[in-house]
Amino acid sequence: MNGRALRWAWATLRPARHTSNGEGGARLTVIRHHRVYGDAESPLHRLGVSERVLEGQLRWLARHARVSTLSDGVARLKSGKPGHWVAITFDDGYADNVERALPLLQATRLPATFYLTSGLIESRGVLWWDEIAHWLERTPRTQVEWQGTLLACGTRAEKAAALDRLMPSFRLPLAERNANMAELRSRLGCDAEAPPCALMDWEGARRLARAGMELGAHTLHHPHLSLLDPDQQRREIERSRWLIEEHTQSRVGSLAYPGGDHSDATVEAARSAGFTNAVTTRGGDNRSDTDPFRLRRRGLSEGACLDPSGRFSPARVRAELDGVFDGWRERTRRSA
Repeated sequence: MNGRALRWAWATLRPARHTSNGEGGARLTVIRHHRVYGDAESPLHRLGVSERVLEGQLRWLARHARVSTLSDGVARLKSGKPGHWVAITFDDGYADNVERALPLLQATRLPATFYLTSGLIESRGVLWWDEIAHWLERTPRTQVEWQGTLLACGTRAEKAAALDRLMPSFRLPLAERNANMAELRSRLGCDAEAPPCALMDWEGARRLARAGMELGAHTLHHPHLSLLDPDQQRREIERSRWLIEEHTQSRVGSLAYPGGDHSDATVEAARSAGFTNAVTTRGGDNRSDTDPFRLRRRGLSEGACLDPSGRFSPARVRAELDGVFDGWRERTRRSA
């Protein structure tokens, strides 16, 4: 029996604990999403869930949870009033958030918070991992040497494996990352043409705001913030907020640290820029005593929502939101 089957079996056998009543004091569970794919799409780098899976999640949440925007959920935590609330968030600002997620949210009458990489939306730029995936899909090479390792990239499976190996090596300050991107593109034998921008435009952002969704900031260029000096961090954070407010006339009070990466200087920059809260990628729930600038989130990936046959599993969703597998994942992370 594989890991998915074991987790599904445990999820279906265990008693339900997920509840929206006041048991256990104030609690906020934040769900982290990125992209929403068409059901037939099979990208080289899958950063999100299918439309079918998201619809299943939202319908379950509409029946079983009290859902708010992130900032409203944080305000409820601060009040200390008992109750369990869930906030749905989407990082990066992909166009499919408007095209696919928004109609499903409207159909289920649920709010969500969308964190926009506003500098790239403004310039119609491309997120760096999308650019690497674009080059790998089009490279004429069957292998590439990178930082002393020879990576096969002839078949689609090899390209996907190469992408997984390459991505950690780009955890660099912006200038170094851009230089390494140019070097990798050259080694893959690709021209300088970037892929089309997959992010929403400002009209898409305004559509979200008009629909009652919360807009949050996700910096200008999606850097690893802790690798930047304090002035660079402030610019990425402050300018990102300003652009969103300027283009949408919406107040922006929430920040998502790209990749969850942040330092004490990052938190101070967010506070001084006027944000009221910020989210990380660290797993877990939030309580009244949680630092509002280090909020935890739970990924609710496609694999975390399916039974062994690939069907949507409400029991798996319930178990994920209950944190049933938190300890197992932490042990796996420490042993990796």
